Amino acid sequence: MTEIKHQEISSIGTKSGLIAFAAAFSFALTISGLLSVQDSAAAPRAGASVVKTTKDKKDAPAAEKDSKEKDAKDKDGKDDKKAEAPAPPEPPLENVQLVTTQELVDAPQKFLHKNVKFCAPFHAYSSLALDYKPALRPSKTHLSFLILRPNSKVPFSEIKLAMPIPKDKDPKNKLLQDLKDQDTIEVTGTVFATALDEPWIDVKQLIKTASAPDPKKDKEKDSAKKEDSK
Repeated sequence: MTEIKHQEISSIGTKSGLIAFAAAFSFALTISGLLSVQDSAAAPRAGASVVKTTKDKKDAPAAEKDSKEKDAKDKDGKDDKKAEAPAPPEPPLENVQLVTTQELVDAPQKFLHKNVKFCAPFHAYSSLALDYKPALRPSKTHLSFLILRPNSKVPFSEIKLAMPIPKDKDPKNKLLQDLKDQDTIEVTGTVFATALDEPWIDVKQLIKTASAPDPKKDKEKDSAKKEDSK
């Protein structure tokens, strides 16, 4: 009888130990699961921080590139403003020979590659000296004009005069716009070709020295003289 009781007590103790062990093991699993959940929840935050830092590093060169491009554009704008400034006046030509228009026509080879100066009455603008290949001066960049023969209203078409088109702010524009038929002008330039046995001249300087006769003023002077004679 005593042995039976001892066996029962031993069995009860064994069961109690197993129950306690199972409870402890279950508690350990629960704690481990909680820790695993916390670690997995914390991991994305760390990853997000790394992504943000990497993004910031990638954005830094792009921002630096934009800053350099902006500085380059500002510099280009300043260069354009400098380019718009009016060009300084051309220095006067050296070794200039005073000639007549007739001398130029009679012996153009004599003045080839030389600087010449002459006076003549202005007639009109023309394309006569432009776009001719043997003595090319393009109409896109140059203008041309005719002068009159001495004491005549006939153009001196043998003398080819080409002149670079002035820039917008160049004072020459006003002179060219105001020129009228028979205004006396002083032309200084270089004979750059003698195609067709004629002088082709690059006009470097142009000055108006006298205005064309005014018919109205001439009539008034004539009428005043007649009244005075009476």
